[in-house]
Amino acid sequence: MSGEIWEQEYAKPLTDGVTLAVWHEGMLLWTSKGRWLHPLFELEQYLLSFAGNRDELILHDTIQGRAAAALCVYLGIKHVRVDLISDGALSLYRREGVSDVSYREKTERIKCCTEVLIGANDTIPAIYTMLRKKANLTGGMRLSVSHASFSYPGHSVFSDVSFVLEKGDAYILEGENGSGKSTLISCILGLLRLSEGTVLFDGEEKMHDVAFVKQVQSVSPFPLSVSEVVRMAVKKGENASEQVELALRRTGAYDLNDRNYFSLSGGETQKVNLARALAGKARLLILDEPTASLDKESKENVVTLLSSLRFSEMPTMLLVSHDQSVNDELSWPHFLLKDGHLA
Repeated sequence: MSGEIWEQEYAKPLTDGVTLAVWHEGMLLWTSKGRWLHPLFELEQYLLSFAGNRDELILHDTIQGRAAAALCVYLGIKHVRVDLISDGALSLYRREGVSDVSYREKTERIKCCTEVLIGANDTIPAIYTMLRKKANLTGGMRLSVSHASFSYPGHSVFSDVSFVLEKGDAYILEGENGSGKSTLISCILGLLRLSEGTVLFDGEEKMHDVAFVKQVQSVSPFPLSVSEVVRMAVKKGENASEQVELALRRTGAYDLNDRNYFSLSGGETQKVNLARALAGKARLLILDEPTASLDKESKENVVTLLSSLRFSEMPTMLLVSHDQSVNDELSWPHFLLKDGHLA
């Protein structure tokens, strides 16, 4: 890393208010005049349609601290030119093995609130998630469960349960069989009425923009195709065919488009169920043991999809699971429902 490599066109000072520029094979590819980290998030969207090799991109930024450096690493940028860079950014690049970083000036620290929120050992995915939330770029909603209790006659299932999922959070709800996990989910979804307490969706009691994925259903005689099942979730006024195709491609289920939904394997079914949630643009995704009864490969596919959603669409997600291998692989924070209370 040095401050010496500034002879190329991409190293010349940015002009006309441009704060970030990206070059590819000697040609100016993309620019932004945005502030803070927004240009890098804009670049992320642009790169979704970029067909070239990201390893060949050269990025010129006006200023970078650890937050900007983390986003560049997340985007797969290998060649970075910066006018003013912090020691923390250089340290992060070094930690992540990005060696082609040059700069005009170096400072001990960038004056930005996000700098103090990033620890020296924080992972790139964790930093990325935190920054997306700070930029209000999640696809999620706030779920608030307050002092919730539910009882059957003569039997209390759970009592005084409270938790909050902020926009874009992903949590696992754990507990032994019979601990009340599915009952709590049914209460959140309005399928059962709480004995006490409230459930709010972005501060409202009325449930909206919520998708529910449960265990694989049994075979049904109804001849519904995959595309028909996904199309049911598309909101009125939107291009249904386009939304269905995008959702199926996003989950790797497009080749199942014309298949009978109820003829699918367990793993295929859950791919389509997640596609349905995407097509409906769900902001809260609740999943009740979605990997139960799946074989090892299908289970791994579902976990991969959930991990991908965590860092792309970023809906708020609550996963009910007692499969420890799944929970360990996802490594999401968790709640434990035990003896009727959250632990």
